Amino acid sequence: MRNELNRSRMLKGIIFDLDGTLIDSHYDWKLIRKKIGVNDLPILTYIDGLKGSQKKDALKILEVFESTATRKARLQKGIKELLAFITKRGIKKAIVTNNSRKNVEYLIKKWQLFFDEIVTRNDGIWKPSGKPLELAVEKFNLRKEEIIFVGNSNPDRIAAQRAGIKFICVDENKGMDEIYTLLKNNSEKVQSY
Repeated sequence: MRNELNRSRMLKGIIFDLDGTLIDSHYDWKLIRKKIGVNDLPILTYIDGLKGSQKKDALKILEVFESTATRKARLQKGIKELLAFITKRGIKKAIVTNNSRKNVEYLIKKWQLFFDEIVTRNDGIWKPSGKPLELAVEKFNLRKEEIIFVGNSNPDRIAAQRAGIKFICVDENKGMDEIYTLLKNNSEKVQSY
């Protein structure tokens, strides 16, 4: 029984946010929101509610800004080593991002990275909904208790909470060390919802 419990608590999958977590990318969200004409709603929710040419035009504006930021993006310090460390331990890796699949594939190819699963807004769901995380969990064929989500924003935290997945918040000064510690100790010391 004890071995079953320990086995069920083992970390078997890590889901990463992309922008601000794995990569350093700069977006002028205020300018993007102004150009698209969105005020209080999340940008993707606003665009999703548009019809016809308005929707097409708003998506084009967003894609131009994203493409520019993607081309200028830098891989966060220590990410390649962290991903190798995770892979060596047989832990599955996924990206869940509100960015486009096109941009994710560009960055993965650029830095020669490997992820078991990728969920983007092109899957028709996005954060702060928990559904993108739930889709990644389903693709992993794991249980939520066996996974953590690593992100850097409030929508990331909300998505983790809504999906019922443990969350680690990273920023320039902290977070990645916590992942190493978690992996080395295989402990449960992450925020749980």
